[in-house]
Amino acid sequence: LAQGLAQSESLFEIEVLQSKEMAIKGIWCSLLLQTASGLAGSWKQLPAPETVYAWVELDFEWPNQEEHQAALESGRFRPTHNVLAGLKVCDPEVAPRCTEQMIFVTVPRWATGVPATLNRVVPASGGPKLQPWPSTEAQDVKDCKKIQYVQSMEIDPSGVMWVIDVGRKYFTETSDDSCPPKILLVDVPTGEVLDSYVFPEDVAPYNGSFLNDIVLDVKHQVAYISSTGNTPADKGAIVVYDRLHKRSRRIEHSSTHAHHAQLVIHATDYSDLLQGLPVDGIALTPDGEQIFYSPLGGTELYSISAALARNFSVNLSSVVESVKEHGKKPSNSDGMTFGSDGFLYFGGLTLDSLFRWKPGTALAKCERLAVDHEKLWWIDTFAWDNRGNLWMTSNRLNSWFFRDVVPPAMDFTGSSGSNFRILKLAVGSNSYMYSQGV
Repeated sequence: LAQGLAQSESLFEIEVLQSKEMAIKGIWCSLLLQTASGLAGSWKQLPAPETVYAWVELDFEWPNQEEHQAALESGRFRPTHNVLAGLKVCDPEVAPRCTEQMIFVTVPRWATGVPATLNRVVPASGGPKLQPWPSTEAQDVKDCKKIQYVQSMEIDPSGVMWVIDVGRKYFTETSDDSCPPKILLVDVPTGEVLDSYVFPEDVAPYNGSFLNDIVLDVKHQVAYISSTGNTPADKGAIVVYDRLHKRSRRIEHSSTHAHHAQLVIHATDYSDLLQGLPVDGIALTPDGEQIFYSPLGGTELYSISAALARNFSVNLSSVVESVKEHGKKPSNSDGMTFGSDGFLYFGGLTLDSLFRWKPGTALAKCERLAVDHEKLWWIDTFAWDNRGNLWMTSNRLNSWFFRDVVPPAMDFTGSSGSNFRILKLAVGSNSYMYSQGV
């Protein structure tokens, strides 16, 4: 994602946007009118999402004030380079070994100055802080065996966190491709690293892949991962990891590559900036039999057979024959997730909305569960607490990535409100893994 966005920035002309400002505003107003009239999905009346935590600027838990100040002065911590992205919740309903509710988040190392990329949110005076997890030492950027950059993770019912480490980092500056991508399995109650696996270069190219999001087939101990590379080395793919046999493979198809759509977010046209971005959101049906996915730069929704994808004796040409196109979503989206109720939940980046859709019905008739032009500005990642609540992060991501190219730039002064939020909404469902019968 970051590599593609950085490349796109150099191609974008600010003057063109300025000259089209009034036209773009007209497009935005038109979209809002369409939404109000129900053309972007039917309404399902639910309570408004609850804000659990909110930040104007992320901060971390430091041993003392002197260490905090030293990190600022050395550039080891550059607050405006830290963005909230991934989210997972562990409590007794998610995994019995999690005896208390724990909230985990990721801060991508898209730039230098990120002290920890995998964290636990902890209450603190002056607001919640991010506590490096499992430790600061486990995230040493100078040691490729340690955690380098985490975009997403998933927690299984046994209390094990499957952490995908992109390996590559600092995409928006001078990309550091010195560490290979890997997956680590970390025991949540103890923080112990139980296992790790380095992906071969032909599965996840070391100079171009971007292991973005992950879903788990717990019964078969298989992970499905989206790679949003958008580079000559990686045009976008689904990566399959088989834990039991310590093997992986890459599934690439035109449906996993970049798509293009008209994308207007908060009155600014991002169509050219986002058009090169391939598969991003990925979700697994509760029965574990279908993988759904969608490009970040387009609105198309696809699925592929999980049974074929996880069967390494089936050749890839046969696997991709199972690809199905389900139509177009009301908007492009970032993350997506299935609930145990069989609904697919996803955000609407151009509409500041949350949607859900039942496979087998017309995608155009998906339900819009919530809309909020501040709180739901760029829904990024989802999580479940298995108490009937869908959790999500929002982060105004377009205003961070393109802050030097097009307005609006992310405001870290606080005058524009919170930039980063963790929210939850009672939808009456649980995780897709809840129904996997394990």
